[in-house]
Amino acid sequence: MSSETGSGHAPPAWFTAPGETDYVAWFVVVLIILALFGVITLHAAFDRWAEHKSSGTPLARTISTLLVIALLYEIFPLDHFSVLLPISAVLLALVADWSRFHLTGAHRAAAQAAPADPPATGEDPPAASKRAENA
Repeated sequence: MSSETGSGHAPPAWFTAPGETDYVAWFVVVLIILALFGVITLHAAFDRWAEHKSSGTPLARTISTLLVIALLYEIFPLDHFSVLLPISAVLLALVADWSRFHLTGAHRAAAQAAPADPPATGEDPPAASKRAENA
């Protein structure tokens, strides 16, 4: 029988012994954080652009929400998520669009129906309201 004095295999290049710093792991953690920051920044820029482009339409939030859901299905394997997750996001966007379009219109109509009377003292309205608050 022959005996070997070595371990037989050299450790892989990525192996880090216990007690030593794993620089590859730290690099990957920083890379993941930067990637998440980049995705969030790009999403915010896209969302702002999509809302600006669809500002006059009744589905301003819904369109960008649908595009984000499609992007998530392309990037991540979302098969293990329930279909209720994207449906609830779309319904929330629809309700936000409905309320923005209808409630803002009702508020605008109420503001036009009751014209603002200028104060009798000849002051501008902000100064009159400050004077009323201080009294």
